[in-house]
Amino acid sequence: MDRSEHSHHRFQHRNNGALHAKRDRITISDASYPDPTEFPEVVVYVDQYGNPIRTATETVVYVPKETPPSPPPPPNSTPPVVESPPVSSSPTPSVAEFTPEPSSKQQPGSVTPAGTPDSSPLPDSSESDTSSSGSGLHGVTYSPYKGDGNCKTADEVDRDFSLFSQDYGVVRLYGVDCDQVSTVSKAAKKYGNKLFLGIFDIDTVDSAVATMAADLENDWSMVDTVSVGNELVNNGRATVDQSLSALNRARSYLRAAGYSGPVVVVDTFVAVLRHPELCDQSDYCAFNCHPFFDPNTGAPDAGTFVDSTIKNIRSKLSDPTKRVVVTETGWPWQGQPNGAAIPGLDHQSNAISSVKSTFSSNPADVFLFTAFNDLWKKPDASTFMAEQFWGMGGRYSPSDQ
Repeated sequence: MDRSEHSHHRFQHRNNGALHAKRDRITISDASYPDPTEFPEVVVYVDQYGNPIRTATETVVYVPKETPPSPPPPPNSTPPVVESPPVSSSPTPSVAEFTPEPSSKQQPGSVTPAGTPDSSPLPDSSESDTSSSGSGLHGVTYSPYKGDGNCKTADEVDRDFSLFSQDYGVVRLYGVDCDQVSTVSKAAKKYGNKLFLGIFDIDTVDSAVATMAADLENDWSMVDTVSVGNELVNNGRATVDQSLSALNRARSYLRAAGYSGPVVVVDTFVAVLRHPELCDQSDYCAFNCHPFFDPNTGAPDAGTFVDSTIKNIRSKLSDPTKRVVVTETGWPWQGQPNGAAIPGLDHQSNAISSVKSTFSSNPADVFLFTAFNDLWKKPDASTFMAEQFWGMGGRYSPSDQ
C-alpha cells in the first residue's frame, strides 16, 4: 500500500461513524454485545444540528466498548506463551499489488442510527495476547495524519499510542513530515516501543537523515530499522538502480549520523520477486505482502499466502538464509469483495489470526497494517473502496471520532 509524505506516500483505506457518500456498514459501540454483531436497521441521517436529512435501511455492526489499556507488566515479566496451529504451504502467489496515491481529504459528515449512541473505536481483542513490547511482539504501521489531512499533534499521537502500543513491539513510520519523528519518538519512549523509521522521498535522503537525527537528538537507541522508499519500484516511481543508489546514500548518511542498525529498501513482494537484488543489497529482506489483493485467497488462508510468498522469495535470494521481514500485511474490515477476498470484521480477524500463526515463532518479523483506520486516504475502485478501513479491529483514532 502506498502512503503519502504527506501527499505522496503509499496505499489507502476507509471511514468512521460518519456519513461518507454511502457506507457499507455503520459501527456502533454497545456494551451489551460481547462480540461484533450485524443487523439491518432503519438509520436516520442527521445534520450537525441534529435535524433529520433522510432515513434508510443500513447494516449496523454492534461492537463491544473499548476498555482502557491495562498497566504494563514489570520489566522482568515474561509474556505468556501463545499456541498457534501449524501453517500449511500454498501455491506460489502471482497477484500484483495496487498502490494508488492518496489525494485530497474529505471531512465526513454526521450520522446517527435511530435510538443508538455515537460510535466508538472497536477494540482489537486479537492483539491482547501479549503485554510488553519487545522481540516477542508483532510490529504495526502508523500514520500521524488526521482524517482531514492535517498533522496530528503530540498530544493526539500520545493518545493513539495509549490505545495500541502495549500490543506491539516496533512501530513503523513512512516519512519525516508532520514532525512525526519527534512526536512519535516521544510517545514510543513513554510507552516502551521501538521505531522503524522511513525515508519516503529518495531525492531528499540527506535532509531526511538530518531531520531524524535532530528530532531524536542524535539518540538512535530506540530505532530498530530505517527504510528507504516504499513500493517505489512497484509503482513505477523509481527504477531498481535508483532505489539501490538511494539505499547506499542513506546508509552512508545514517552511519555518519551515528546510526548503526539495519537499512533496507521496502517494496512489494511482486517487485522483490522480479528484482531480488532489492533484498540482496538491503541489510535484511523487507517487503509488503497483502493477501487481500489476490482474488483467489480468502481470509483464513492469508497466513498461508504470506508463508508461500516468503518461501518463493527466499528461493531467489543470493543468501536464502537471510532474515526476511514482512513490513506490511493485513486485511480490510470494510470495502468491496475481491473474488474470494472479502472485507469484514470477522474476515479481518480470521486473516490476522492466520498471519499470526505463520509468524508464531518469529512475531517480530511481521508488521500488521495498520494501527488505525486512515480517513485521510481516498477511496478508489482499484483497491476495492477499502483504502481507509484497514485499522486493526476496525479501530478509529480518537482524533477522527
